[in-house]
Amino acid sequence: MTETDAALARALKDRATAADAPRIQPLDHAGRRYWIKRLEVLPLRWRLQKGNPARGFRRERAALRTLAQMGAPVPPVVAEGPDWFALPDCGETLESILTTPGHAARPQCFAAAGTALARLHGLGIAHGRPHPRDLCWDGDQIWFLDFERGSRARARARHRAFDVIQFVLALYSMTLDDTPEVAAFCTAYRAADTMGGWAAAETWCRRLRWLDPLTRPIQHHERDHKQYRRYKEWQALPLTLARFDALRRN
Repeated sequence: MTETDAALARALKDRATAADAPRIQPLDHAGRRYWIKRLEVLPLRWRLQKGNPARGFRRERAALRTLAQMGAPVPPVVAEGPDWFALPDCGETLESILTTPGHAARPQCFAAAGTALARLHGLGIAHGRPHPRDLCWDGDQIWFLDFERGSRARARARHRAFDVIQFVLALYSMTLDDTPEVAAFCTAYRAADTMGGWAAAETWCRRLRWLDPLTRPIQHHERDHKQYRRYKEWQALPLTLARFDALRRN
């Protein structure tokens, strides 16, 4: 370890272990930004709803190491302790890009996201629950983050299918429209797909078509009474099912 590396490790540890340190926080050091993630401490009620945070924390840290060894585009763990780890900044999240009016990188980075997810699947890996807030664009490439829910290094067809469906659903939950970003992601994923992920997603969406009429009252309630929500998944459901059906027919 060089003197510079040691100084960075000390700075990260001091920040991560400070009293009342937030769960996620940045640290700027020697012209670079790093992100420190600490183990989340939850009351019992939230643990019952969200699951064991310690298990998710360990799962995410292990996934970052395993996926890096497999050649996946994930950031390296640059420092860590028993209840924290630190990653280098990987650029702007796709959620931030999508919600910034007129952002110049929109078409390029969402096409890159489709290609990156297809290539991740080509390595035999499924993310688990990809979302625009969990993918970053550094100007050159996509980086995958947030594996608390567990990635799969030996993914099956259904895992790849749900990755694709989940990301498209997440896009629609934010836009509620057939935006160019949705089209760019889908077109790029299909072009780079070597594992049949798109075909599997189409099959699952055909099987799940009954969810649309069944959940229509919930969709209407969300539309009429939950407009403050950032992610409108119920209203996004029919758009997502229609997207896979329309592309299947073309």
